[in-house]
Amino acid sequence: MTPDCTNDVTKTSQRTKDFHPYLPHQGLFRFSKSAKHGLRCQFASRLVDIPRFNSSTSNKRHMNPPSTILFAGGGTGGHLFPGIAAADELRRRDPSTRVVFVGSTRSIESTIVAEHGLEHRMLPVEPLPTLKRNPLRFLFRNWAALREAIRLLKELRPDAVVGLGGYASAPIVWAASRRRIPVILIEQNVIPGRTTRLLSRFADHVCVSFSESISRLPKARHIVVTGNPVRASIAKLYNRNSLELTDEEPSTFKQQQLLILGGSQGADSLNVAVMAAIKKLADQLKTWKIVHQTGPRDAERTRSQYQELGLTFVVEPFFHDMAELYSLSDLVVSRSGATTLAELACAQTPMILLPYPHAADDHQRANAQAFVDHNAAVLVEHSTPPETTADKLADALKSLIDDVACRKRMSHAAKKLAHPDAAQMFADVIEASIRPASQEPH
Repeated sequence: MTPDCTNDVTKTSQRTKDFHPYLPHQGLFRFSKSAKHGLRCQFASRLVDIPRFNSSTSNKRHMNPPSTILFAGGGTGGHLFPGIAAADELRRRDPSTRVVFVGSTRSIESTIVAEHGLEHRMLPVEPLPTLKRNPLRFLFRNWAALREAIRLLKELRPDAVVGLGGYASAPIVWAASRRRIPVILIEQNVIPGRTTRLLSRFADHVCVSFSESISRLPKARHIVVTGNPVRASIAKLYNRNSLELTDEEPSTFKQQQLLILGGSQGADSLNVAVMAAIKKLADQLKTWKIVHQTGPRDAERTRSQYQELGLTFVVEPFFHDMAELYSLSDLVVSRSGATTLAELACAQTPMILLPYPHAADDHQRANAQAFVDHNAAVLVEHSTPPETTADKLADALKSLIDDVACRKRMSHAAKKLAHPDAAQMFADVIEASIRPASQEPH
C-alpha cells in the first residue's frame, strides 16, 4: 500500500485535525488543559485533575524528603525508553528524586538502563509461554519473583510504582497495589497488552498513547491520553523543519540516508526481506547511504551482503544515538513498535512499516495502520512465500526513493501525529499520584 501523495498538505492537515490517534474520541473521553488543573480527563463520568508542573511546585517539593519512583517492566527497548524518558523528566524537575528500574534478567535491559546512569534490579520472572513448556519452572520462578518484588518494596519504600508493560512488570505492580502504593501504568500500543489489561484494575491511572486503547481497558479506573514518552534528544527533533527538504533534488546538497530498524533485538525476517529488496534496487541506491540495525544475529552476514553489492553502508547490531540517526535519515524501514513510531513521528521521518506478524493480538499492525491512515507511512505486510514480501518492499522503496515531494508530505503528516511533550505529561500524572507523606501507608 502506497501513501496518497496526490493530496496536498492542507488536505492532510484537515484530516488530521478531524481525527488524531493521540486525541480522544468525542463523547467517550474528554481531555483538556486548564489554567487551574492542568491536565483534566474524563472517562465514563470519572474525572481526574492532573496538576501541571511549575517551578514553584518543584521548589516546595524540595523541602520534602526526596521521592523514590520505581519503574517496573522492560525486556525490550520499546518498553524501557518511555520509562527512561519519564525518569529523565522527573530528575530534571527534582535532581534528588531516586529512580530505580526493576525488570527481567535479559542483558539488553540491564545494558540500556546502565547506559542512562540508572539503578536496575532484576526479578527471576518467566513469560507466559514458559507455562506450556515447563510449568514447574514457570511457577517456581514467578513465585520467587513475587517474593523478591515484595522484598524490594520493603527495602526501597517507593512513593509510586510505574508499570511499563511486559510480563516483568506484573510482580511489582501487583505487590505495590496490595500495599496501597500508588500505581501508574503506561500502554504504548493501540491494542493494550495482556499485562496491561490484567493490571489496569489495580492502577490509580493508566496512561495511553492512542485514544483507540480506551475502549479496550474497561476495568481501568482512570485513563489519561498522554502520548508515548520519547527521550528529550528525540523530542527536540519535533522543532526542526520537516526533513529540512526543499524542492531541489536532495543529492545536490547532501547524501540521502536510508535507515533500517529491526528493533533492539533485531528482526530476522525483516532483515531477509530488506536485503532481497535492496538487491533489486542496488543501482537506484548507489547514491544513498544505508544504515542498518540488524540485531546481534545478522550483523556479519548483512555486512558481507552490502559489501558484495558495493553500496555505502553502516551495519551494527544496535545503535545508541538514535536522535542523530533520525535527524540524518530521509526514509526509514522499520517494524511498527509503538515507541519506534512515536520517535519517528517526532523526527518527522517518512516510514515503510513491516509489522511483526507474530506480535500478540497483531498489535504492531494496528499501530502501523494508525499512521498509514494519516498518510505518514506505507504498510508492507509479510507474505508467503518470503519473496513476495521482498517484491512488495522493493516496490514501496522504489516509489519513495525518487519521489522527494511525496516523502516531504509524509514528513508533514508524521509531525502531526507526534506528541513531543508526552514525557512531561506522563511525569505530571506520576507526581499527581504521589500521596503526601502523612498519607503514605509505609
